[in-house]
Amino acid sequence: MQLRYIRLFVQRLRENKIFDISAQLGYYFLMAMFPLLLFILSIISFLPITSNDVLRFLSPYVPPGTLQILTYNVHTIIDVQRLDTLSFSSAATIWLSLLGTFAIIRAINHSYHLTNPPWYKMLVIGFGLMLSILLAIVLSLLLPIYGRSFGLFLFSFIGLDHYFIYAWEWFRWGVSFIVIGLVLFYIFLSVPNRKVTTKEALPGAIFALISWQAASFGFFFYVEHNDYSAIYGSLGNIIVLMVWFYISGFSILAGGQLNAMIAERRP
Repeated sequence: MQLRYIRLFVQRLRENKIFDISAQLGYYFLMAMFPLLLFILSIISFLPITSNDVLRFLSPYVPPGTLQILTYNVHTIIDVQRLDTLSFSSAATIWLSLLGTFAIIRAINHSYHLTNPPWYKMLVIGFGLMLSILLAIVLSLLLPIYGRSFGLFLFSFIGLDHYFIYAWEWFRWGVSFIVIGLVLFYIFLSVPNRKVTTKEALPGAIFALISWQAASFGFFFYVEHNDYSAIYGSLGNIIVLMVWFYISGFSILAGGQLNAMIAERRP
């Protein structure tokens, strides 16, 4: 019975082109990250932080070739306060993120065999998803994947002892688990163009959360234990990040498909 249900689940994933749309989401997420980084650096330029502080933090974790490219860009953005860069990066991040959220809305409603909501409602839902998914992605990158490096830098800068580092290990994974779980639950509760109860949204949220965290743990293991610049050079970061974005997008869409199949079995 369980094996037949799993085979049906995989068949539905293929029929609804979840694997293909996940690649589309991964592309949108990756493209949205670059203007988001520009936006963050532009915000930093108005704070009492110099470009040398940022490069000193990045240098232990970035390949030398990539660091040389970043040095000029970081100096240009942070040392020169430019509002045009801030406005452009903000608009690009919003536009690319909205394209990704619209793809999620269409794919999940298609899994439920529902029509898409009106454009104004789709825009409102898209903005909510954009903010929540960007928060989940940033937390997934900062806490589970690069959280250990960030914690070591922070505690060495403040001067705390190693006991706080052990507490930080539990904290970074726990906060990431809770926040991402809430974001996924919000997605499956608000995206379908029909009333969805808490009980109906929960299975897909749990499935997507476990898949997303497993992908984050795999990415963390790769970053910690592999020389990602040995084979592909500085492109190794982008390739692995693209795979992680693909799995993250697939987790969201597969969770929506799971909820749709469970809803079909209910009277």
